[in-house]
Amino acid sequence: MNDHAILDQMKEWGYYLLPKSHPEALGYNELHIAIREKPTGLHFDPVTVHLRLNQDGQAEWLTVGLKSLPEQSRRVCPGCITLRDHIKEVAFFTFGGTLDVVNTLVETVYSLRSFAPILEITKDIASAHDQFAFEMEALFARFSAQWGLYSDKFEQRLAEIDDWQLYLASLDAILHEYEQNHVLRDQYHALYRALLEEKQWLIAENQYPPNRPTLEALLLPTNSS
Repeated sequence: MNDHAILDQMKEWGYYLLPKSHPEALGYNELHIAIREKPTGLHFDPVTVHLRLNQDGQAEWLTVGLKSLPEQSRRVCPGCITLRDHIKEVAFFTFGGTLDVVNTLVETVYSLRSFAPILEITKDIASAHDQFAFEMEALFARFSAQWGLYSDKFEQRLAEIDDWQLYLASLDAILHEYEQNHVLRDQYHALYRALLEEKQWLIAENQYPPNRPTLEALLLPTNSS
């Protein structure tokens, strides 16, 4: 979708998710966010977006709003994305991607595109996409702790990591953990089933290469770090 099509589409929305890559996908591959000088009052009108961006090789949390960033493509790092208006907030989880910015006289449109699914966090604890996002936050906390005093190195790792590799490695790691623990399988059955179905779909589409990096290889310190 080009810039003109995005601006036209966003006239009726505060944010817009493109259709899923397949009906049972856990998330979306594009998220477009419109921040306007004058809110419409007809729907959720975000005022700020809080997300993690690659800033000179380091993953840093930023809050952006109307015309906060120049029109250039930049790298989005893994983590939660929070849209806020004057009353409430809407949240997503991303494995990473690219962020493009379009500034007009009256609005700014932020467009996140990712090869991995962008998970919508609905605060429904029974939903697979919410459970997936919560699992990812827990995994990041666990791996971050293992960097100890070198947390800045972990932020560098997050800034450079490939979103698709991170997604596949995360899917593998969570499935393996659930397969080893029947309590987790029973308690979070919706996520377990969704990840199994996603794995089967990826295999059928030849998108599940045999030589995938593990989550440990992607996120843990190495001897050279």
